[in-house]
Amino acid sequence: MYELFILGQLMDHPMTGYSLRKAFITIAGNDQAISFGTLYPLMDKLERSKMINHKFETTDNDRIQKLAAITESGKKRFYELATVKTPVNKQTQLTFLMKIHFLHLLNREQQVFVLEDFQAFSEAKLQHLQSLKMGLEINDNMIQADIDDALLVKQLQILRAQVQIDWVAQLLKERKGA
Repeated sequence: MYELFILGQLMDHPMTGYSLRKAFITIAGNDQAISFGTLYPLMDKLERSKMINHKFETTDNDRIQKLAAITESGKKRFYELATVKTPVNKQTQLTFLMKIHFLHLLNREQQVFVLEDFQAFSEAKLQHLQSLKMGLEINDNMIQADIDDALLVKQLQILRAQVQIDWVAQLLKERKGA
């Protein structure tokens, strides 16, 4: 997911590691911030793999900054990552946020693929949440107050999942209709 993000961000223009981190926070939020301890080693790995290269540039205030730029190999890798079915794991939701952020880099067919994959994930997530809710309603191992509170949380999660499904469906309709 971080590799997808870095390569996707560099598709538009070269960036510093600091700028990449700020862009990630803008997309994912402060609670999902990528650490410099993760970012810079990954950038070094991408450079060794010849997917990005670094150049030094002097800024307006005469400071030297190190900019990362994507290579042709990196562009190819970006499209591979962006257009493959997203595996379900703890990073799935964030991976889809990245893919949605980079829709402008994909052709219409690729956009539809990403959105249909996101739709399938979202629908499966909603079904799972509804199943968990039903299990809570018949749970004999919890006191009623805990069950009531857990049901409130499930209700919120279900509403969020439904909004996500509706949002993706609208995007798909626009992409398929255009």
